[in-house]
Amino acid sequence: MTTPTTLRGIARKDTVMSTRPVGRRGLLLGAGGLLASGVLAACGSEPEAPPAPPTGKQLAEPTPAQTEEQLEAIIPEINAAIVKADEEKDAKLLAPRVSGSAAEFRKALYALIEKDPEWADELMVPGAEVLVPMSSLTEEFPRVAIALVEDSAEDGVPYFMALHQDDARSGYTTWGWAQQAVGIDMPTVPSVVVGSEALARDAEGLLMTPAEALSLYAKVLSDGSKADPDEQLADNPFQTATHERIQAERKELNEGVEQDEAATIHETYKVREKDFVGLRTEDGGAIVMSTLMSSRKVAIKDGATMRYAEDNKYTRVIGKREFTEEYVREFGTHVALYIPSTDAGGKVQPIGATQSALDASGE
Repeated sequence: MTTPTTLRGIARKDTVMSTRPVGRRGLLLGAGGLLASGVLAACGSEPEAPPAPPTGKQLAEPTPAQTEEQLEAIIPEINAAIVKADEEKDAKLLAPRVSGSAAEFRKALYALIEKDPEWADELMVPGAEVLVPMSSLTEEFPRVAIALVEDSAEDGVPYFMALHQDDARSGYTTWGWAQQAVGIDMPTVPSVVVGSEALARDAEGLLMTPAEALSLYAKVLSDGSKADPDEQLADNPFQTATHERIQAERKELNEGVEQDEAATIHETYKVREKDFVGLRTEDGGAIVMSTLMSSRKVAIKDGATMRYAEDNKYTRVIGKREFTEEYVREFGTHVALYIPSTDAGGKVQPIGATQSALDASGE
């Protein structure tokens, strides 16, 4: 049986956090003053700054104050590199400030834009201002940091940006940014003067290790609530929007027939393990960031044909809009999670996500 089904192009805007004005409790900065933006609140007492180093031999490792100054200088450089690369549609211009999956995702998006200029609407650009810096204070390298930075869009929602510093001679680079979730309470983080403990993927003392939390999130995004029988993952906008989109497309694929009779749709998420940063929050929990890779596949049943609308950006990239076997879209998503401490209990709370379309194919 041939079942023609027309799918409306699904807007990519709902795959990321809202860009409406920030109307929620923001990330809390521990032991610091109320920031001018009014988004962030203070708590704790102001810590004394570390004593100035003695004159003479220069210290090899940056002090906390130097780390904050570094981030305030480098975030505008990251913003400038992204803006320049976007103007030229040249991923090489992202180096050295943007690397890893962030550079790979941008390169893939530029390739989509070359095939269809409408994809330029998907270029999300973190701004140049640091709202909250959060960095490790180990004397060893590499060092890591997470900065909450403004959105370049007016009245936009900030991004958690993952940062990495290889050695004392190198500046920080970023491999990704996750837009802060709207309507989610944020944890309190230590002042940059105090610093945060850097955590490994197998760090203990938390509700679950960062590796386990990221794996759980990927499983729930892939398979829904059945992948979390103990209900350890809290609700979050990215998960809700992702599942609503897939179910809407599933319904439209099988319009006029029994569920899944004409086609099935499933998206599978996997953690990209080499992308990771984790820092301890003031309450003993942790903010962690990583990258999820996903593939959304429409498997078409024998005898059925799926025809998509002409305004579908994915099919315009493929160069065809009629499929009899499968239709696949590839994505990369930078995510941020808050993991409570073992003592505090509660649930793992996703607090940010930014998804990028990478490719599409079909036959």
